[in-house]
Amino acid sequence: MTEHVGTHMDAPSHFNKVGWNMHQIPINKMVGPGVIVNVKEKARNNPDYRISLNDIKEWEEKYGKIPDGAMLIMNSGWDVKYPDKYSVYGTKNMSDRTSFHHPGWHEDTISWIISNRHILFIGTDAPSFDYGQSTTFPVHILTSRENICGLENVANLDRIPPSGSIISAAGMKTVEGSGGPLRLYAMVPNSDANNSAVTIGTSNVLLVVICLTLLIKLQN
Repeated sequence: MTEHVGTHMDAPSHFNKVGWNMHQIPINKMVGPGVIVNVKEKARNNPDYRISLNDIKEWEEKYGKIPDGAMLIMNSGWDVKYPDKYSVYGTKNMSDRTSFHHPGWHEDTISWIISNRHILFIGTDAPSFDYGQSTTFPVHILTSRENICGLENVANLDRIPPSGSIISAAGMKTVEGSGGPLRLYAMVPNSDANNSAVTIGTSNVLLVVICLTLLIKLQN
């Protein structure tokens, strides 16, 4: 099974030999409060944009401190580029990784988050949470050391609020797996979701599926 395509999870073992494999991730580490950081305008102006500490501080000024156990996800608007892989990777040559251009997280921001906040997942709507021009993948390395899991190719982030959702990212329990596809979803209060979301029964919670239904045939 191909592990790292479409909307998928990176297990810590993807970049850390002693990190959790997919079958070792505790189920209670796969769900938590959603924190969606919107940098769409910045990514539109700079496809190599990396989320800064200032972006995090601005989010906390509006919505309060990032909650413990958060699922921290970048909303760069990148999901609208699918399924055109050339647009997704910002290149005309898919065989040349040095030509890739897409946004991601800055390693200094992640270092601060690891030292000062407690998150379970780091995520992005782009194909990698390290930006396209990265050759050393420092964000993957930093997060994997802390057994923080990753989410890539997330979709529909405009349909959930920046704060207040609960996100579930239960990946397949593949033995020794370094990652895998998953059906990622958010539970959102009715008042915070738009009319295109799907109601679950008679609950006051709406379900928003935030995964892509396609596969991009390029592994990280």
